[in-house]
Amino acid sequence: MDMSTDNLDIMQFFVSMLIVGIGVALLSTGIFTSYFGAGKSQKIGFGLLFLGIITLTFVIDMAFGTIGIMPDQFESATFKDALVSGVSALSGMIIGMFMILFVLMKVDTVDDLEDLDLEDLEDLDLDEELKKLEEELNQTENKEEKSEEKE
Repeated sequence: MDMSTDNLDIMQFFVSMLIVGIGVALLSTGIFTSYFGAGKSQKIGFGLLFLGIITLTFVIDMAFGTIGIMPDQFESATFKDALVSGVSALSGMIIGMFMILFVLMKVDTVDDLEDLDLEDLEDLDLDEELKKLEEELNQTENKEEKSEEKE
C-alpha cells in the first residue's frame, strides 16, 4: 500500500471511505440493535442490518464490478486502500472503547457507594419533607379552627 498522495485522487478516496463507513456503521448498529432490541427496535435493527448489507454490496460492486449492477466508479486499488484504512480506523475506535469500558468496570466504585449508605440519606430527606408538610397542614388547620371560633 502506497501511502504517498502524489497519484491519489483525494475525493475518490474520501467518497469511497465515506460510503464504506456508512455501510459498516449501518451493519454494526443493525447487528447490535437486532440482537439486543425487542419488538419495534428489533425490527428497526433488522432494517439497519439490511441497509448496511445493501450499501456495502453496492459499494463493492462500484469498486470491483463483481455483480455488475453499478458501473465501476472507484479504482480498485484506491478502494482497497480506503477499505483498509476505514476498517483499521473503526477497529481502533472499537478497541479504544472496550479499553475505556474495561477500566471503568474495574474501578472499585461500588464499595465506595455502599459505604455512603445512600438509602438512609434518601429516607432522611423524605422524612424531613413529610414533617414539613405535616406542620404546614397543622398550621392551616389551626388557623381555620381559630377563625371558626371567632365567628
